[in-house]
This record gives sequence, C-alpha cells and structure tokens, in this order.
Amino acid sequence: MDCRDAQFYLRMRRQVADELGADVTAPLDQHLATCPACAADARAIASFDRAVGRAMVNVPVPAGLRGKLVAHAASKRGEVLRRKVYQYAAMATAALLLIGIGAGVISNTRPALDVSHLVERNGELSANKQESTERWLAAQRLPDRLPLPFDYDLLTYRGHETVQGRDVPVLVFRSRTDGGFAVVYVFPHDSGFNLKNVPEVSSSHARAQVLVKQGSRGNVTYLFVHTGGPSGLESFLLANRGGGVAGA
Repeated sequence: MDCRDAQFYLRMRRQVADELGADVTAPLDQHLATCPACAADARAIASFDRAVGRAMVNVPVPAGLRGKLVAHAASKRGEVLRRKVYQYAAMATAALLLIGIGAGVISNTRPALDVSHLVERNGELSANKQESTERWLAAQRLPDRLPLPFDYDLLTYRGHETVQGRDVPVLVFRSRTDGGFAVVYVFPHDSGFNLKNVPEVSSSHARAQVLVKQGSRGNVTYLFVHTGGPSGLESFLLANRGGGVAGA
C-alpha cells in the first residue's frame, strides 16, 4: 500500500472503522509500521479524536435537559398521531358518505314492484287460458295455435326457459290425477339452434317427441317432453278431438 492509499484509509477509518475488512486494515498497519510520515499522521489523528472525545464527555448537561427532550419528542409524536387520527376519521367519513350516496342512488333507481300487473297477468291466465295463450304466442312471432289440441284447463305455466343459454318459449301442462306433465318447447326457424333431425329421446320417466310445422315465418319445431310412454301425450289432449303427434 502506498502513502496516498494509506492517507485515504486513515480518514475512512475515523468514520467507518467497522466496515474496513482485514484486506484493508492489515496492509494499512504494515504501511504505518514502515512509513514514519503516515505513522505520524495516524498518531495525530488519534490524538485529536481522543481530545474531542474527552471534551464532549466533560461538557456539563443542563439540568432537566433529558426531561425536556423526552417531553418534546412525546409532544411531536402526539401531534403526528392526532394528525393521523384526523386523517383516518376524515377518510372514514368520506367513505360512509359515498356508501350512503351510492345506496340512495341504487334505491332511487330500483323499479317499484308492480303487484297489480302480476295479479292481472296471472288472473288472465287462469280465466282465459287458451285465448291469452294464443295472444302470447302471437306476441312471440309464433303461430298462435299449437299443432295439437291441448286441453288448456291443464295449462299451469307459460313463459320462457333458458335452454343452452337461449330463451325458449315454453308451455307446461299438468295432469289432474297422476302428477304427469307435458312440456311444449317452441323453436322458430331463427331460434339459433340446429333443428335438423332433432332426435326423439326417452328415459324411464319421460320421453321427447318432435313435430315440425310450417308457419307464416318459416318452419316451427315443437318439442314435446312428457310422461306416460309413447301415448302419454294423449292424456293432455282434448278427448273429443283425439289425435297425437303421429296423427297431427
């Protein structure tokens, strides 16, 4: 190590002695042992640091200084805490106001439940099942008459059912005696389904039968899902008109 590096590390050792590794301190000590000029600088630096240290130790501490420092620190800390509390309180108040305003807006924009309309609609279904159903089918741009003479006294529901993500018009007929059912799905030609060669499927509890009829706006596919085996659909038709899927 040369004198220039030794002078640099001497001054650094005064500030960060703990951070100098053995790879620096060992060559530095060897240089100081062989260089009188750098050794004299090292002794002068050490003597100055000791004198400053003694002077600082001998400085009298004013009475009550520690208590004042502690009180000042506590006061500053209290101000910071109070400021944070006020900030959090303001944020919480703003959040509550936003929630209240949002709830009020949502409440004011919600439609009022029209119970009278529900009563009127269901009353019409009960009193004039066939006529109201024909009007409903026509409103769906479908033939107003079903291809089979269903007994509308057995009709319990008309509306839409979601089938594979699409709303499909549906009518539900219920047997008065054995709990059987017949569900009529109506698929217009533009329903979005591939209606070519729709299969007729059966299970131990129900079966599906298909009937395609020509409508004013194209072919309409009727899918009848019912209980009672191949002839089970006949129990939901008017007895005096007879008929079935095959004879329609």
